[in-house]
Amino acid sequence: MSTSFDEFVATIARLRGPDGCPWDREQTHQSLGRYLMEESYEVLEAIHLDDSGKLKEELGDLLLQIVLNAQIAKDNGEFDMFDVADSINQKMISRHPHVFGENKLEHPDQVVAQWEELKEKEKQEADNKNENGNGERRGALDSIPRALPALLQALKVSEKAVGQGFEWKEEEDVWDKLVSEMNEFREAVAEARIEKSDNPEKRKALNEEVELELGDILFCLVNVARWQKVNPEEALLKSIEKFKRRFSTMETISAEPLTELTKDQLYKLWIEAKSQSH
Repeated sequence: MSTSFDEFVATIARLRGPDGCPWDREQTHQSLGRYLMEESYEVLEAIHLDDSGKLKEELGDLLLQIVLNAQIAKDNGEFDMFDVADSINQKMISRHPHVFGENKLEHPDQVVAQWEELKEKEKQEADNKNENGNGERRGALDSIPRALPALLQALKVSEKAVGQGFEWKEEEDVWDKLVSEMNEFREAVAEARIEKSDNPEKRKALNEEVELELGDILFCLVNVARWQKVNPEEALLKSIEKFKRRFSTMETISAEPLTELTKDQLYKLWIEAKSQSH
């Protein structure tokens, strides 16, 4: 007896078949990459909106990308959707010995620590295989995808580094580092502003220094977020949505186009919009 999932997989196979859809037939993993990213963010938007109907729809769109990529792999003679499901099922069982084995855990933090320990063990075993095959040993940070959004990638890098013991002793040390980085950024900005050299290489170097110092601030803020157990990517997305709501309120309540208002008028309008929206 087939399930709706089996039927969905069969539908995608039909679309990829010789008499299927021309667009679906020509897709590759590379061409679908952007859609996978877009659908993931639409799922996140549905979660932020707390809209279950939209979430169901967007999860379906995301599942489409997964099944379509799996079908491409099957067409290439590599694996199929059921291999994907079997692989992740085995991983979930092996990563949860406190559920499927004898190792009992009571606290979520213990589960996270165990997960990372088992993941590291699997990585070391894979590294050993690479070494035996004359491959290069991968570093602790090499497994982090470069395609991740910058804030999320920074969080992953920070977490991996901490897993190797690279951590501040106290949270106050992180705050001190943030203040230090902000001071260095302001110094770099001031130097770039004062510099009147006609040497384009020197101006470029100063601008790059400003960019790097700003990056240091953002990375340090990610570490502050990690100490507070906050996902900086999610936090920024929520802040963006809040700003968009308030700005939209400004546009609605203003009797004139915003571009025609003075800075003082815009500020007063912002305060009013802020009081009307959450």
